[in-house]
Amino acid sequence: MTHRRDLGYRDEGHDLADPAFYADALGHEPRVLPPAAFRSLRFSQLEDEAVWTRDWICVGTHEAIAGRGDLLPFTVGTHGIHVQRTDDGIVARFNKAQHGGCRAVPLQCQTGAKTKCSFTSCGYSRDRGAIPASELGDGTPQMHQYLGLRPERLLTAHVQSWGPLIFVNLDVAPAWPAEELASLGRLGGFFGNHKPAWSDEVWLEYAANWKLMGQALASGTPAHSRADIWMLADTALSDGTPARASWLFPNLVLLATERSTAIVNLQPTAMGQTLCRLSTYGSDPRGDRLLWREEIRFRAERGEAEHEARALWGTQHHPQTIGAALPSQPDASGAWMQGALAARVARMPRGDFAQPLYQNPRG
Repeated sequence: MTHRRDLGYRDEGHDLADPAFYADALGHEPRVLPPAAFRSLRFSQLEDEAVWTRDWICVGTHEAIAGRGDLLPFTVGTHGIHVQRTDDGIVARFNKAQHGGCRAVPLQCQTGAKTKCSFTSCGYSRDRGAIPASELGDGTPQMHQYLGLRPERLLTAHVQSWGPLIFVNLDVAPAWPAEELASLGRLGGFFGNHKPAWSDEVWLEYAANWKLMGQALASGTPAHSRADIWMLADTALSDGTPARASWLFPNLVLLATERSTAIVNLQPTAMGQTLCRLSTYGSDPRGDRLLWREEIRFRAERGEAEHEARALWGTQHHPQTIGAALPSQPDASGAWMQGALAARVARMPRGDFAQPLYQNPRG
């Protein structure tokens, strides 16, 4: 049986999958994306199909699951997955409890916001941190929710490593950008023996869409880029220290000085909410984490302000913007993000297909 793809991504008078939606954001003098890109549930569902289920997503570091059997949950879009260290290395799997203990996904879990639920393995609920092997014994809730009785029968995902970082990809046969990452590593100098010590991960959450948070964190003067895979910028920290900022699309931002590197994994928890999973590499884990935590907070304030402006554009809350042309995109990282996003939507399959792989429940 052949299915015909009905994208159905329409909202606020736009076809969100149409190239015309992105035209002004990709011009010689680009404007910001239309507000629907930051406040529409339909757009977040489009991103799930065009980005989160097809890109390489950074879920954390090898140090987070250093012991055999340790497990790291990470919700990718609306798909609950985990990575686990086994005798054969790191494996990635879809969680057993994709919809928690529910026979169907409740309506309150289809709002675009991650819910607080005892089934933290559900693709619609908030994650928990890494789980040590000692908590995954037979009969434990964690074993049932994440692994079930037969973990070897769970649907697997692709997994790769770049330096100390772990990536997953939910697509069928994704290409690993080894050459592009090697180039970024040489230019950025993010990891190495000069930055030996890892800090525990800390979670910071901000009121901004993930795209605007990435734009704010990676802001700087463009130095290099590799198509729509990564960008590298020269920047300065809030105290004036020279630094480098890189965005490996969609969810990894790296900030580095000569002394230390911050790893920020972006994870949408709502359309206007982003969780930043921060850890660091350097010579002083406690001091490095404090430094980067304050820098992330400083940059995130710009992301939150930008989100408020975009989300309220054209509404009664900002009546002067109703019917007005969208403002120019002043940020080079924002312009690059808009191109990377539009390229992924353009590559999204649109023809007939034998079997749907991912389907969002859309009412």
